[in-house]
Amino acid sequence: MEKARISSIQLFLLLSGFLFGSTVILGPAGEAKNDAWLAMLIGGLGGTLLMGVYVAIATLNPSKTLVDILKEKTGKVIGSILALLYVWYFIHLASLVFRDFGEFISTVTFPETPMVVVIGLFAVVLVYAVNSGIEVMGRLGELLVPVIPIVVLIISLSLITVFDYTAFFPILENGITPVLKAAFTFIAFPFGETVAFLMLFPHLNKKENLKKVVFISAAFSTVIIITTFFRDIFVLGSDLMSRSTFAPHSASLLIPGINVEPLIDINLLIGGGTKISVCIYAATRALSQVAGIDDYRKLTRAVTTFCIVLSIWVHENMIDLFTWATNVWPYYSMLFQIIIPLLLLVLSVREKNKSSNARTKS
Repeated sequence: MEKARISSIQLFLLLSGFLFGSTVILGPAGEAKNDAWLAMLIGGLGGTLLMGVYVAIATLNPSKTLVDILKEKTGKVIGSILALLYVWYFIHLASLVFRDFGEFISTVTFPETPMVVVIGLFAVVLVYAVNSGIEVMGRLGELLVPVIPIVVLIISLSLITVFDYTAFFPILENGITPVLKAAFTFIAFPFGETVAFLMLFPHLNKKENLKKVVFISAAFSTVIIITTFFRDIFVLGSDLMSRSTFAPHSASLLIPGINVEPLIDINLLIGGGTKISVCIYAATRALSQVAGIDDYRKLTRAVTTFCIVLSIWVHENMIDLFTWATNVWPYYSMLFQIIIPLLLLVLSVREKNKSSNARTKS
């Protein structure tokens, strides 16, 4: 294993940047409309519990990556197959974030530039970051991720004079069902996707801080995302917000006399870049462990190139992408985010209990 270490604050910021990811331009839980804040609150609690499962797995298997745990708990053959499925999942997730980034930049910022060029240039920078190692990724997170909540605060304060504080009423107009469905989607995107951090947790220099770091990051990210939702709905109203592709960007355009569009771009570069970097790192590390390759850096260019091709090829247009992400992704992700982790947790607890009983008898 790469003998690099990251601090608690670096892991906190990497996790926070990962959770922000594409949410800085996309309104999650949008199907709940003006009740999305309630869906985010419920989903945030559920997502925090799910991340607690990942923490428990990492705590019961100290200094072991997801691949190590899979092989140890399910056997070498089945563990390797499951690890390859996770490699695919991480690559697929990276490609979706690449596409989110490409759609936004090609639609809003550089409409004359082909999407593949935008994604390709972004990928070059990210390959360099991933090849620099987990310590450099941690330092970059420490430097850049704090910009995201600062930008959210700046834009929110700039719009405060045009807020309509009644825009999210009436509450539960369409019942609780859309809220629960949106909450489930919010758990899958983005909280469940942090399963990728099971490849990074072994690098934390103070393992005893893992639980605190993860829970604070989940709570902090939920608060920022809900704050962004309230800002957007107070400015746009529920009807316009539900019809807006990039609601945070649409809201920022209404600041009188100031163009803050570049700040939205910066937030996406940081959040999306952090998420993609973590996914590529997790995919290449996992693949190198399965294949017995001593250095994951030998795989980063090939994996990133595949991510770029997949991001362009897998969906025809923006509507197809968003529809799939809302209606299919949460259920598609259940195997990777919930079912396999819960299985690993049960197997880890059972093994620990056996070890404790054996020591007691001896």
